Amino acid sequence: MPAARVSPADEPAAAWPAAADRRRPAAATHGLGGGGAPTSPTGDTPPPPPSSHCHNSSNNAHHTTDNGNKAPCSVTPTKTTTSGHGKPRSAIVTENHGCVPGTLNLIFSMDADWSPATTVTSGGVTPYQRLLDALTNDIRWQKDVDLGRRVGFYRFRGELGTGNFSQVKVAVHCLVKEKVAVKILDKSKMDAKTQRMLSREIASMESLHHPHVIRLYEVIETLSRVHLALEFAPGGELFQKITSDGRYPEEEARVVFAQVASAINHMHELNIVHRDIKAENVFIAGHNLVKVGDFGFSTQLRSRDEALSTFCGSPPYAAPELFRDESYAGPGVDVWALGVLLYFVVTACMPFRAQTVAALKKLILEGHYALPEYLSEQCKKLIASILQASWLASTRLSSSTMQSESTLSSTLILQHRRTPIKNRKKNT
Repeated sequence: MPAARVSPADEPAAAWPAAADRRRPAAATHGLGGGGAPTSPTGDTPPPPPSSHCHNSSNNAHHTTDNGNKAPCSVTPTKTTTSGHGKPRSAIVTENHGCVPGTLNLIFSMDADWSPATTVTSGGVTPYQRLLDALTNDIRWQKDVDLGRRVGFYRFRGELGTGNFSQVKVAVHCLVKEKVAVKILDKSKMDAKTQRMLSREIASMESLHHPHVIRLYEVIETLSRVHLALEFAPGGELFQKITSDGRYPEEEARVVFAQVASAINHMHELNIVHRDIKAENVFIAGHNLVKVGDFGFSTQLRSRDEALSTFCGSPPYAAPELFRDESYAGPGVDVWALGVLLYFVVTACMPFRAQTVAALKKLILEGHYALPEYLSEQCKKLIASILQASWLASTRLSSSTMQSESTLSSTLILQHRRTPIKNRKKNT
């Protein structure tokens, strides 16, 4: 039986002064972002909180502890393993009664630093043991699973949004009582391309551990659906906040820019490119706190000079090289989109606006956009240094250019390096 796949990484963010004239908070609608997961221990120690990943050891794919239409799995504590970062990881083996007959599921905890409560009731039963008992024996619990009210250790509390192949619901972890956002994908609607995107999304998020990146806590697969338990951002999308309340003051915009730039830098250090940076994929997790999510278009480069060829992302955020139908360097696409995002945050408008994609393409290739007079010279200079019509890295943005900008702190470093197209290895 093949071993279950495991993985995960950390990076600080820049701190910026914030203005005090922020308007009312946006509604807690969470596009594709998200929360927390349980895991199992050895013996009767309760499991760690949000930070575990479930994997099906029968086919090396992520799997679940219970099934939406079947009886839940029975649980037997077993060994302790170690993560790729040297952290001890508790593991349990669950016999699968409702998913793939005759297989075993391994559930791994990724957070050895967390210290769970070990309160024991008068009967000598821990809260975790009571939860497992309900999971396997409580008829009401099993009915909730059948009706789609629960999955694994999560109980759904409402819907946050829907997409072409997925929906996002808010849920509460039954043991640690933390909110998560669960992205639910219908397997019957997933073609080969969508499956590849999901696989890349999971792989990218498992590798990233950064204060401004939405965390993936757990992947739960049933016969008909795949569930991604994600960190919950109560403020919803940055796009919704700005369209509802208007542009950010520059002081606050700097905070947003610094945090997103720090997250992108962390991705690029791991050779991961997002390829869909936009306001809809930046989530408000708290006051002056944003996080980047939705890694569906992300990919991991084999080397920093590897060329990509697939057109990804939203056209208004697309870099000029994407419209030229040439190979491109992924980090440069993320940097361009960051510049468009900054423009949107400080103006509540897009820099390139047109009625058709063809007209939009022309504007982007020619670099035609206007900077409002109310922006400071520093902000204008920063936007202009990113939104260069030329596709050359040296004229668009470099780490040294970023550090020399007086509006940025020395911790903001974006690795944005390119080599000539002819010298790059091709990828998609």
